[in-house]
Amino acid sequence: MTSASPAASPDGSSAFYGQPELSARAAPPPPPPDELDTSIFPGPPAFYHRYTSANLALPLDATISEVPGEPRPFQRSEMEPPNVDWIVQEGNYSVFGETWPVDEKVPTLEEMGVQEMFDRTADRKQSLQTLLRALLLTYTQLLDALLAPPPSLAHPLPPLPDGRPAPTDSERLSEHMRLIAINMHYLVNELRPVQARETLKAMMRAQIDLRRAKTAAIKQKCVEIQTTLASLRTSISNASTPADELEKSAAASTGNSTLATADEAFDILAKLQARADALTQ
Repeated sequence: MTSASPAASPDGSSAFYGQPELSARAAPPPPPPDELDTSIFPGPPAFYHRYTSANLALPLDATISEVPGEPRPFQRSEMEPPNVDWIVQEGNYSVFGETWPVDEKVPTLEEMGVQEMFDRTADRKQSLQTLLRALLLTYTQLLDALLAPPPSLAHPLPPLPDGRPAPTDSERLSEHMRLIAINMHYLVNELRPVQARETLKAMMRAQIDLRRAKTAAIKQKCVEIQTTLASLRTSISNASTPADELEKSAAASTGNSTLATADEAFDILAKLQARADALTQ
């Protein structure tokens, strides 16, 4: 049994008989690196090619084409800077699909298309209590309407003048409760400044109480220091004189140092007393 012998190929490489010739192919060149990914300071956007001196000199209704990086022609008017005063001119602006007015103004319920069920000249707290009682009454009426048997199909309710079917009692009462809830929510939002003022007052009262407690603690400590110093002075003045002169001199020096310490303590006590008086004021 003979083995297949290699044969020389035209390019000088050997190949086996009966097998396809394997030709060496060059690897494809790597793609060019992206400048925006590899550069620390990336270039400007591609549409900067629009703003040439020749394009800026064209009239506003001119059509510009053959600009590098532009897939389609564009109008010269698209190169104009945006109008900064457009927000003031239109009176509103759009953010995330919502339109907001320039002048922050809380719209009334009538402007939002909701019926107002309170008197604007009356007290807000009284209006809230009235609406709450109306809400509870409507809720009880809704329970009665739900317990009542449904209307007969043989004798349906007459339609409204505009041709729509007449609402049932439960639907009418549910809509009435919804309007009451909207009015109560509106009144509660109007009382937000009152809540902020009351919260600030409570915080200031808490700070005053804390300062008074600290002042009382300082005064109590001052009384204790005064009592201790008075007892020290009494004990020094009533101390018996020993017979030995050495003991006399030692006792005198000790008494003098104690008196000096007491004087310093009195000075500190006076400063603490002044600080307590300042906190009280």
